[in-house]
Amino acid sequence: MEVVRLTAADRRLLCARFAEHGNSQRRMTSALHEAGSAEALERLHALRQLECRFSIDLGSVCHRYERRNDAATHPIERMVLGYVARPWRAADGREELWVLLDRVRQLRELIEQGELVRDAET
Repeated sequence: MEVVRLTAADRRLLCARFAEHGNSQRRMTSALHEAGSAEALERLHALRQLECRFSIDLGSVCHRYERRNDAATHPIERMVLGYVARPWRAADGREELWVLLDRVRQLRELIEQGELVRDAET
């Protein structure tokens, strides 16, 4: 099983990109560059490379995962998030979020099958 392990700092970066910068890598890169945050900029770039390699929007996953227990979050969304992402405590005590890539792919395939059926009917 392929897993992307995200630290709390990774999640904060990705959530900020999603919520504060409209999930725009370019806008967040510009803001971090202006702020002189070289370390955060380097980490954001590495996270973007992971997103591209695995075709996954980690910003959206993290943002949705962070708000999964809000009253406005639909129960099905909660179940899906619980299926694709898991909290994990590392041996050193650090909290991580594990994104289960095989499950993300399964959901993507399910959604794409639905799109194929919809396209065939039009």
